[in-house]
Amino acid sequence: MKWLRNYNNYKEAMYIDLELDQIDLKESLNIWHDDLLTSISAEEVNILDVIKLPSDFKNKDIDSISNSVEFINSLSSIGLKKSHIQNSDDFESFINKPCKFMFVFDTNSNELENPEFIIFQSWNETLNKWDDIKLFKVKDDIKKFYDKLTSRTIEIVDGDENYIYSTSNGNDWDLQNIEKFNDNFPKSLRKEELQKLLDNKQVKLNII
Repeated sequence: MKWLRNYNNYKEAMYIDLELDQIDLKESLNIWHDDLLTSISAEEVNILDVIKLPSDFKNKDIDSISNSVEFINSLSSIGLKKSHIQNSDDFESFINKPCKFMFVFDTNSNELENPEFIIFQSWNETLNKWDDIKLFKVKDDIKKFYDKLTSRTIEIVDGDENYIYSTSNGNDWDLQNIEKFNDNFPKSLRKEELQKLLDNKQVKLNII
């Protein structure tokens, strides 16, 4: 049986009851695109209106608009500039399907500063093609976006005790509250060891 602690806030945390069923670790750790965008309080805006582009641009691939002189000039005319394109496949990520994204900065800022916007495009498995590009206003620290994309933290609840493990690659998990380590919950675990631990029907998993 699976349930969400709070259905409206399921993007932030999820509880999984293992008493009646076992769980596949990889499947349970999938990140949805909404999770990434919510992490930076992203607000979708109309890319054609904001960047002053013709209507056919919305149907173009993010790679093609990145190299478009018209796109670059439109950005420049409103005091903006683009970053290079990044692909989720280039990260050790638990994201459930590929996506590509490109940041848009103020002309006078550098790429170490927070972007003004993010241009986002995700893969549509049903249609077997990339969805239309979307533009989002970035309202929070972009580091949160990368944190969500590249790492996972879980809480294993065993009776009245909890054990928090973090990973950056999905294979190696390190105990964060190390004062609680014991024979069953060591300071570090390999993915296979963690899966075996989760197969214990008495534990619950909180994906943070």
